[in-house]
Amino acid sequence: MTKRFLLITICLLPLSLLAQSSFSIKGFGKAYKDGDKIFLSFRQGHQLIEDSNIVHKGSFEFKGTFNTTVRGYICRNDNPRYANELFDSFDVYIEEGQIILKSPDTLNNSIISGTPLNNDYAKLHGVLKPLYNKRKKLKNPGELKDDTSVNLNKAETTGVDNEIILQQFNFTDGHPNSYVSLLTLSQLARISKNLPRVEQSFAKLSTVLKMMPEAKEIIRRITEGKKITVGMMAKDFIQNDINGNPIRLSTYQNKYVLVDFWASWCLPCREENPNVLAVYHQYKEKNFTVLSVSIDVLENKANWLKAIKEDQLPWTQVSDLQKENDAAKLYGVTSIPSNVLIDPNGKVIAKDIKGKELRDKMAELLGAGK
Repeated sequence: MTKRFLLITICLLPLSLLAQSSFSIKGFGKAYKDGDKIFLSFRQGHQLIEDSNIVHKGSFEFKGTFNTTVRGYICRNDNPRYANELFDSFDVYIEEGQIILKSPDTLNNSIISGTPLNNDYAKLHGVLKPLYNKRKKLKNPGELKDDTSVNLNKAETTGVDNEIILQQFNFTDGHPNSYVSLLTLSQLARISKNLPRVEQSFAKLSTVLKMMPEAKEIIRRITEGKKITVGMMAKDFIQNDINGNPIRLSTYQNKYVLVDFWASWCLPCREENPNVLAVYHQYKEKNFTVLSVSIDVLENKANWLKAIKEDQLPWTQVSDLQKENDAAKLYGVTSIPSNVLIDPNGKVIAKDIKGKELRDKMAELLGAGK
C-alpha cells in the first residue's frame, strides 16, 4: 500500500521537478581578486534564475539545477540586469555536468570546457573572438575628421561584420546537432538580410532542434522575410506624416524611393541616418527620394519628432504610432533598421542595403556624380 501511495505521489509531481538536472560551474582567473562578485543568470521558461558568488583565492563556483538547457550569462562585479558590452562577462550553456572557465586575466578572455555544448561554444568563440577584437579596434565614426576616413572605417567595419556572419554560418552548417547552432541561427535571423541564408542552414539542423521553441521564432522570421522580396511589386500603404496628413506610398510612382523603417530609440538606425542623408542629398535631383516609416508608438511621439530634428532628416516621415506598425507588418519587418528600394515602375529592386552597399547601388542606378 505504501509503495502504491508513493508511486501515485510521484506521478502527480510536476514534470519540471522530475526533469531537473544538476550543473556546476567552476571559474579560475589569475587576475581575479578576493572579494570580486560573480553573477550568474539564466532563464527557465518565463522565470529568470539569478545567483551570485564571491571570488576566493582566484576562483569561484556555482552549483544548481535546471529543467531546460539554455544559454546563461556570467558577469564580474556588475549586475547582469544592466549588462552592456563593456562588462567583464562570458556566455555559458547551462547543461548537466561540470563546466570549467579558465582565464589568464579577465572573465572576457575565458576558455570554456567541460560539457558537450560548452565545448562546441568554445570552438565558435575561438574563431569569433579575434574578429570581435579587430572590430573593437576600429574607430568610432564620431572620432574621424573627414568623409573619406569615415567611409573607409565603415567599409572596414562592414568587412569584419561580414566575416563574423560567415564564420557563424560555417559553424552552424558543421554542427547541425548542436543547440549552439540553433541559438546562433536565432541571433542571425534578427537581421533580415541574413534570412535566405538562415533558411538554408536551418534546413540542415536535426529534427530535435527544429522542434524547440527557439526554432519556431526562426521559422516566423523566415516567413515574415518572404512577404517582400526583390523582384516583387511594392505593396501600397497609407500612414500619416508628422502633421497628421495621410501619405500613400504609390504617390511616389515614377521615382526611385527608399522606404526606410526605423525608430528614434534604435541606435543602429540613428547611426545609419547620416549615410541615408548623404545619399538623399546626392541624388534628390535625380529622381530619387526617401520615405521613412517609424515604428515609434504614440507615447514616444515627442522623441520621434526630436530625432527627426536632431538627425536633420528633410524627407517625409510617417508612422501610425501603433504598437505593431501596419506598414512594417505588411513588409515583414522583424528588425530595424530595414529598407526596400523601389524603382519608378513600383518594383522592389533591393532590400536591406545600408552603408557602402546603398551608396554603390545608387551610383550604379543614377551615376556617382552629383
